[in-house]
Amino acid sequence: MRRLWIVCMALVVALSATAQPRIPRTEAEDTEKIMSVKYWEQWTPEVQARIDSDIEKNRKGDATFCVGKVKPGTQVHVEQISSDFGFGASSFNWDQLGTKERNDRYKNLFGTLFNRATVAFYWRELELQDGKKRFLPAECDTEEFWNNCREPHLQPHWRRPPTEPVIDWCEARGLKIHGHPLVWGHMTIQQPTWIRDGISEREFAILDTLDRIGAGSPQERSKTYNAMSPEELAKLLPEYQKRLEERMFRNAREIVERYDGRVHSWDVVNESYTDFRDNAFVPGSKVAKTPRYGIMPGDYVYRSFEMVNDLNKGGALLNINETQSDSDKKKADIYAAEIKYLLERGAKIDMIGIQMHLMRKHRNAELIAQGKEIWSPKKAYYVLDKLAQLGLPMCMSEITITSPGSDRRGEMIQSIVATNLYRLWFSYPNMTAITWWNIVDGCGYKGEPTISGLFTRDMQPKIAYHALNNLINKEWRTNLMLKPNGKGEVSWRGFKGNYRITWVDKAGKTHTEEYHLK
Repeated sequence: MRRLWIVCMALVVALSATAQPRIPRTEAEDTEKIMSVKYWEQWTPEVQARIDSDIEKNRKGDATFCVGKVKPGTQVHVEQISSDFGFGASSFNWDQLGTKERNDRYKNLFGTLFNRATVAFYWRELELQDGKKRFLPAECDTEEFWNNCREPHLQPHWRRPPTEPVIDWCEARGLKIHGHPLVWGHMTIQQPTWIRDGISEREFAILDTLDRIGAGSPQERSKTYNAMSPEELAKLLPEYQKRLEERMFRNAREIVERYDGRVHSWDVVNESYTDFRDNAFVPGSKVAKTPRYGIMPGDYVYRSFEMVNDLNKGGALLNINETQSDSDKKKADIYAAEIKYLLERGAKIDMIGIQMHLMRKHRNAELIAQGKEIWSPKKAYYVLDKLAQLGLPMCMSEITITSPGSDRRGEMIQSIVATNLYRLWFSYPNMTAITWWNIVDGCGYKGEPTISGLFTRDMQPKIAYHALNNLINKEWRTNLMLKPNGKGEVSWRGFKGNYRITWVDKAGKTHTEEYHLK
C-alpha cells in the first residue's frame, strides 16, 4: 500500500509542479514502472510499514495544553511552526546564481523548506593568502559581481561565499548553522595553494616526488612512500611538517574562536577513515603518513577534536564526517571502529556525520532504479545500526541524489529515490538531520554531476523539490483544530517541534501562545 502511495505522490507533485509543466507528459505514463521490479522488491510493503511505525514512534510525542475557560463548542488551533528535526542544505551558492530573482528564490528556501544551513569554511578559499581570512565580503563577493560574471564556476571563490554575511543571514532567519569543515587533508579542495611557499628547494623536491608516487600505481606507492616510517618522513621534511601543522591548526582555531556561540555544530574532521584504516593515527608522532592525503600533522584527528573542544565555550556539537556512498558494510565497520577508537582515547565527539553522494557511474540513481542495492533498505539499516551502536546522535550530513536525465523520467527517479530514503532516514531513532548538498543543477564542485539539484540552473523547481516539500511541510507537520475537555485542556499527538496555539476565551478575547513538544 505504501509503495502505491509513493508513486501516486510522485505523480501528484509532477502534475502540480507548475501550471504549465516544463516537461511534456503522456497520459499513458506508468509512474510505478519507472522503477524496476527489483527496486520495489527492496522497498516492500513490510519495509514501508516499518518506516511508518518508526516515524510514529521516534518523531512524535504526546502533548497537553491548558487554555482555561472557553465558550462551549470553541475550537483551539494547534499549528506546528517548526520542526526539531534538521532539514538542511548547503548555502554555498549564496548570492552567486546570476540574477536577483534566482538569488532570492534560493534564499527563501531557507526558513521554509530548510531549517538548517551548512556554511562553507573550506581553508583553501577562506584563506586565499597566508594569514588573510575572507570572513568579510569584498567587491568580488557582491551580488552585482556574480550577476555580471560570465563564467562563475571559473572563479577561485565559486561556491565559497564570505562567512560573515552568510552567518548573519542564517541568524536573521533563525536557522541552525553547521560549519564545514575545520580539518581535512584533501590537497585540491581544502589545503591552500600557498601551503608549500617558503620551504627549501630540497623539501619542495621531496614533496613533488611524493606527489608523483601518490598518483602512481599501488605497487609504486608500497615500494617507496609506504616503506617509509612517519619518523623518517618527519626527518626528511622538518620545515614542511612544522609549517603545515602550525597553519592548519591556526586556521581551525581562528574560525572557532570567531564563531563560538554562533555556529551550532562543526564538522571538526572530514573524511579521515582511510587514514585510520591504514594505521596513520600514531599517538605522539610528528607526521601522519596518509596514502590518501600524503602528509598530515601527527595524530591529527584526535588532536583536532581535543583543540576544538577546548575552544568550544558555546557548546556547539562536534561532528566527525565520512562518506558512505555505497552503503558498504566493510566501510561502515571501519568508520565505526575509528570512532570507537577515538572515543576510548577520550575524544569529545558529539555526533556522527554520514555522507551519501550518488555521483559516480557505479553508484547512481539509474542503477538504483534498476534494482542495484545502493542504499537499499537492507544496506541502509546495516550502516545505521552499526554506527548507532556507538550511542551517539547521527546526521545525514551531505546527500546527493542525481537525476539520471533532465527529462521527466529522470526527475521521477530522483524524486522516488529521495522520498524513500528521506522517509527511512527520518524514521531512524538516532537520526537528527538530513542535508541536501547541491540545491541547484550545475552548481556543484567541478567534476560533480550537473543535474543533482532540487532546482534547475535558473531556479525552477524539479519534481523532487515538490516531493520533499510535501513530506517536510505537509505530511511531517501537525496542524489541528481541537475541542478542549472539561478541564480546559487540549491533548494531541504530533511531530516534535514548536507550536503556535490560538484560542478565544469565554470573554471573547483571542490568545496566542507558543509551546514546544519534545
